[in-house]
Amino acid sequence: MASLAMKIQDDDLPGDEAYIGRAMDEQDIFDCISTMLRQEEQYVCHDYMNDQVAPAMRNKEGGAIDESCRSKMCEWIFHVIDSTRLHRETASVAMGFLDRFLCSNSQRGTTARYDRKEYQLAAMTCLYIAVKIREPFEMDATLMSRLSRGLHSAEEITSLEYDIMIALQWKVNGPTPCQFVNYILELLPESTKSVAPTLYEHSHFQTELATGDYAFVPNLRESTIAVASILNSLGSVEQDTFPFNECIQFVRSISVAFDLDLDSPMVNAVRERLLESFAKSSGYELPQGFAMIPKKTVPLNEKINVFEKSPDCGPAASTDKFLPSGPVIQLVTYENWSETKKSPT
Repeated sequence: MASLAMKIQDDDLPGDEAYIGRAMDEQDIFDCISTMLRQEEQYVCHDYMNDQVAPAMRNKEGGAIDESCRSKMCEWIFHVIDSTRLHRETASVAMGFLDRFLCSNSQRGTTARYDRKEYQLAAMTCLYIAVKIREPFEMDATLMSRLSRGLHSAEEITSLEYDIMIALQWKVNGPTPCQFVNYILELLPESTKSVAPTLYEHSHFQTELATGDYAFVPNLRESTIAVASILNSLGSVEQDTFPFNECIQFVRSISVAFDLDLDSPMVNAVRERLLESFAKSSGYELPQGFAMIPKKTVPLNEKINVFEKSPDCGPAASTDKFLPSGPVIQLVTYENWSETKKSPT
C-alpha cells in the first residue's frame, strides 16, 4: 500500500527555520561557510540543455526537454511537497539532484535530456531520493508510481534510483542556497532582531524562486544565489531598523567570508533577475534602498551566459502530456508562501 512512512521523530529532524536565532560563535560560522564553499565546488552544473549529442538522440519521441519542461516539473514537485506537508527545501534538493544527473556522463542522464518520458521518471525519482535523505518520512515508490498515473512503475523508480546515485557519485549532501542564507544571517548584529525575520523570509523566498529558473543552473554557485538574495533583502530594510554603519559592516563580513566582489557584474545580474522574479510572483517590488543599489550592471544577454535563453523547441515544447498526475500550479505568491511556511509538517 502506498504511503508516507515515519522514519524518525519529527523533532529529531529540524525544519528550515531551525537555524533562525541559533547562537553560534562567529568564527564557527565562518568555518562552516568556508567548508560549504569548498564542498559546493563539486556540485556546480554546466549548461546541459545546450550540450551537443548524436542526431539520433534528438529524434527521440517527444523531443528534447527545454526550460519550460523543467519549470513545469519543478512546479509539480513543489505541489507534491506542499500536499504532503514536507519541507519546501526538499524540492530544491530534488531539482539539484536532477540537474546534476542530467549533467553527468550517465547514458540514462543523456537519454533523459532527449526523452521527456525518461525525464519525467528522472525528476520523480530525484524527488523520491530527496525525501529519503532530507525528511523524517520515506515516500514509498508505489506512491510515486501512483502520482505518475501508473506511467512509471515502482520497479522503474527504484531501478533508476541506483543509476542516479551512481551518476551523482553518491554525493547527495551539497549545501543549498537556503543553508547559506541561514549561516550568513547568523552574522546579523543583535540590534537587528526586529528585522531579522523579514530578511530570512525574503531571502528564502528568492532562493525558492531560483530553484524553478534554469537560468540559475549553469555554472552558478548556490552561494552566489544566497548572497544575492540577502543583498536584495537588505535593500528593502528601513535605515532606522538597521543602522547604516552596522549594515555596511555586515555586508563587508559577507564579502570577506565568500571572497566575493559584491558589486561584480555577475552578482548584480543575479540580483536583478531575482528581483524581477520576486516582483512577478509577489505582485510588488522589493525596494532597493541605501548602499544596496547595484552599480556595475550588464545586460542579462551579454557576457553573463548564465542568463542566456535556451533555444525555442517550437511545438515540442508543449508539456501537457509530459507532467505526472496532480494539478500544475504556479510557484506560490509570497503571501501564500508565508502561510505555507507556517503550516506544521
